[in-house]
Amino acid sequence: MKNKKVISLLLVVLFLLTLTACSTGNKSNESISTVTADNEVSSEKIKVIATLFPQYDFVKEIARDKVAVSLLLPPGVESHSYEPPPKDIVDIKKADMFIYTGKYMEPWADKIIEATKGTSITIVDTSIGVDLMDEEDHHHDHEEGEHPFEWAGAFELKKGKYTWSFSKLNGEYADPEMKMLILASDEKGLDAIEAVEEKAEELFDKTAASKKISDTLLPSEILFNLEFDADQDVTTFSVVIENDGTYVFFTEHFPIEFEADEHFFKDSKGIDVEPSAQEPEGDDDHHQGGKDPHIWLDPIFAQIMVDNIVEGLVRADVKNESFYRENGEAYKKKLQALDATFSETFNKTKHKTIMYGGHFAFGYFAKRYDLEHVSPYSGFAPNAEPTPQKIVELIKALEKSNLKTIYFEELVDPKVARVISDQTGAEMVLLHGVHNISKTELSKGISYLKIMEENLEKLKLGLGYNE
Repeated sequence: MKNKKVISLLLVVLFLLTLTACSTGNKSNESISTVTADNEVSSEKIKVIATLFPQYDFVKEIARDKVAVSLLLPPGVESHSYEPPPKDIVDIKKADMFIYTGKYMEPWADKIIEATKGTSITIVDTSIGVDLMDEEDHHHDHEEGEHPFEWAGAFELKKGKYTWSFSKLNGEYADPEMKMLILASDEKGLDAIEAVEEKAEELFDKTAASKKISDTLLPSEILFNLEFDADQDVTTFSVVIENDGTYVFFTEHFPIEFEADEHFFKDSKGIDVEPSAQEPEGDDDHHQGGKDPHIWLDPIFAQIMVDNIVEGLVRADVKNESFYRENGEAYKKKLQALDATFSETFNKTKHKTIMYGGHFAFGYFAKRYDLEHVSPYSGFAPNAEPTPQKIVELIKALEKSNLKTIYFEELVDPKVARVISDQTGAEMVLLHGVHNISKTELSKGISYLKIMEENLEKLKLGLGYNE
């Protein structure tokens, strides 16, 4: 009996030692590991954070199991309205690599990048090398032609002194100088802009008067050429208003292109002064000077994004350079095949116009394949509400074209497309802008290529594909 007890005790001790050894081994691994997008564990993977789904998916295709990549946007969150919470900012600072689209898609990224200076993090702006276009560049049928100014803002101002400032971003001004015109108007709001717009176009062709830092600007029919002081982080000008009233400011560039930590227009007490109306309408931080950030929807530009990501991965993890470059080239071939399929398809469609009830996202795509892209939104963000007039114009265009499909965007209530569908009987069809994906799509393992292929089938249906 005694021997049996000894043997039993020995077996228990051996079993416990085995468990302890296993436990110790796992604990050791966990202390130096990183969880990847696929919940795999690795002891040497670099940590990559990508802002939008396309970059996230590109990294997965290029780097595969060499990195731990995470998507900054939670599934189901609309990208344009996203602002990173403190936790995300901390995670970015701890990452080895941060990948974003560019300042026109993620205007908040500049401050995060500034905060990472002095660290070893690799920053990748995937828009480098892409010739970004303005909204007007996408409108081939713009009846009135392009204005000589990019922005007009109507302000209801009291008599007094104001300050208009221009700030450096990333160490430099968006331009070394800018033309500005200030005209009084008898109207208010958008009517004020329209009342003096023709005069502004005429004056923008005149010789401009040079103005330097701290100079005073008075409303008049004189075009100013504002010269920014390269030695100063901020160049300010005084705006003097002699009578209460409505004043329209016409600027060669969007004011927020020169806006850093402070609003560009303030009164004598330092309080922000906002326009009562502006054109383009609905301008906000995500419009950022009217540049279109949706480059990933063009498969050719997507290849440039891939190249930028590959170069970033090589900088962050040079020992796997050949792996990243080979996979990058292989993925670019898939994008080239996608481009060829799109080109072949649109050569055989009866119609060439995408009627889109969402915000202006498919401009690059339409330009690449010689299509028209009609949207009631004046800007590039869905929170810039379209005017009733723009919706009516799209309804009329849809009826005139005999098209039977109105497309809507992902992760946003398709209320505009719904109104147009109710009025015209057109079928509502999702045309995915690939900014982000839903929880369901994530669980299904959907990819950028799969979404674009599904978009192609939906466009075939809506534009009348002829086999």
